[in-house]
Amino acid sequence: MKVEKTISSYVLVDTNMKIISEVLDFTNTLEQKGLSPNTVKSYLEDLKIFYLWLEQEKLKFYEVNPSDIPNFIEFIDNRKAIGKVSPATLNRYLATVSSFYRHMEVIGGFVEESPLVKIKGYYPNENKGYLKHVTKSWDKGLSNYFRRKVRKKADRKLLRQDTLQIFYKTISTLWSNDEALKFRNQLIFRLLYETGFRVSELLHLKISDFDYPDPSSAVGNIYLIERHETSLDRQLKTGERITPVSNSLLQAIDDYVLYHRPQTESVDYIFVSHSKANYGQPLTRNAIESSFSEIALLSQVKYFKLSPHALRHTHATELKNLGVDINVIKDRLGHSSIETTSQYAKTSLETLMKAHERYLHQKGGCINFE
Repeated sequence: MKVEKTISSYVLVDTNMKIISEVLDFTNTLEQKGLSPNTVKSYLEDLKIFYLWLEQEKLKFYEVNPSDIPNFIEFIDNRKAIGKVSPATLNRYLATVSSFYRHMEVIGGFVEESPLVKIKGYYPNENKGYLKHVTKSWDKGLSNYFRRKVRKKADRKLLRQDTLQIFYKTISTLWSNDEALKFRNQLIFRLLYETGFRVSELLHLKISDFDYPDPSSAVGNIYLIERHETSLDRQLKTGERITPVSNSLLQAIDDYVLYHRPQTESVDYIFVSHSKANYGQPLTRNAIESSFSEIALLSQVKYFKLSPHALRHTHATELKNLGVDINVIKDRLGHSSIETTSQYAKTSLETLMKAHERYLHQKGGCINFE
């Protein structure tokens, strides 16, 4: 059982390399709704675990009952040697499986109702929804009964300025013997942080997609232009947009293209590979993620998680903390929904502390209760 890459998306195949048809129908629907290939892949990775459990239990997906779900949860937990998975991880699995069953209910012919929704016969001679009676948020989620409570915790994806500096300097240490590669990786880090781009958007950029640096102007633009892309690594998720950036960043991009970038005929993507095996070929998502893992490991920063997504998240949060309108942030990040933007743009602890300092100053200090 594994997730296989096709020309345009991903599919789930069994041990005989046969595509699982009902899952393919589900993911086709997700793609029709506009979900990106990488999002579809995330759904498939979760469903792969579900189908491995079905295989172990010798069950078909339409034979699963609500009473079987605790066994599925135990199966998920037992895959980790250290014990139970986090509430967020478990709830993600349940949400994916719930979405899959809702799809099967809609198309009909497979299941009448999701095993994550109701428990038949809980009351004698009646067919009532048990979950509907034990949860107040029935309409908000169909797997509430089985969900684990998520403890509120600090935002580990929001990177502080000093942490950003540590990560950036680590790049110099890691690639100190290769000036061109060091320059490229620092530029990738900086561009993701200063634009909030997704990795696929960064890899989508071509040499013609940015303004020529103008010393007389503080700001120029980077252009995300819709093009037919055969590689999933470089497909745009939410269409075209123009992103204003500093002239300093444009100058760094220009310097990389002119002085550090391997030149290969017919390859006009900005970011290319510097390795001997793929010299001058378009850079891949895996290569970027691998370099970020190396940076995080060598930096020895324990609390904050470094990833391209963390830089995007930090960019959005910093804009919000500066008072930028949420709709402007939405357009800059390329979100189709304002709700998505709100999840990224969280208020930092530093901003909360400064706000409380202003409150105390205006109030005249705290009341003396001693």
